[in-house]
Amino acid sequence: MKMNVAVIGLGSMGFGIAGAALRRGHRVWGADINPDQVARFQAEGGQTGALAAVAGTLDAVAVVVLNAAQTESVLFGDAGIVDQLKPGAVVLACATVPPAFARDMAARCADAGVLYLDAPISGGAAKAASGQLSIMASGLSATFAAARPLLDSIAETVFELGDAAGAGSAMKAVNQLLAGVHIATMAEALTFGMTQGVTPDKFVEVISKCAWHQLDAGKPRAAYCGRGLHAAEFGQYLAQRPWDCA
Repeated sequence: MKMNVAVIGLGSMGFGIAGAALRRGHRVWGADINPDQVARFQAEGGQTGALAAVAGTLDAVAVVVLNAAQTESVLFGDAGIVDQLKPGAVVLACATVPPAFARDMAARCADAGVLYLDAPISGGAAKAASGQLSIMASGLSATFAAARPLLDSIAETVFELGDAAGAGSAMKAVNQLLAGVHIATMAEALTFGMTQGVTPDKFVEVISKCAWHQLDAGKPRAAYCGRGLHAAEFGQYLAQRPWDCA
């Protein structure tokens, strides 16, 4: 089934999601506060024209923004999309937000006759672009059914975590907690190694052959060590990149 889809938020993840949906044959509109990103997506085959003009025809809207405040603004702000959607349209809320916030958004969407899938994403920009994300999702069975054609286009794995919003966001919080622990530990381990004369390159070489690295958690983080950053800079770099490590 081909859908009319809007992707709101064309950052590294949203742009990849929009492109993956486009390649699967959906008609996709992209929206972003940066007009250059919108123009770039349109140049790659995205639909042209104002989103407001077609909102009533949309089957699905993926909201791929930074946080809860931006999600709420997109959905219910001064130009909120929810009031413009047709009954039965589905919102995929992909940002990392508190579970209680997700439940509130689902209730408000339901009041407007719109379905809400609590659908935080993981995998990084490369997997977003290739349509191979992991999505930690929760919502009504009817919501999953409505979202399925889009989910199949953008995700390799969709974890169905319950029939109510909130569980998906709770699982993403668990994922982020584990990622944060590994980020902090990696920074401390690299710093210790450097104080003892172990260079970052050697750190990567050795760790990549040791037991700890056999855990998937270690693999993406060790790769950052070869970038030649000072230890303090490395720790700061990782702390600012939680989504890459999720």
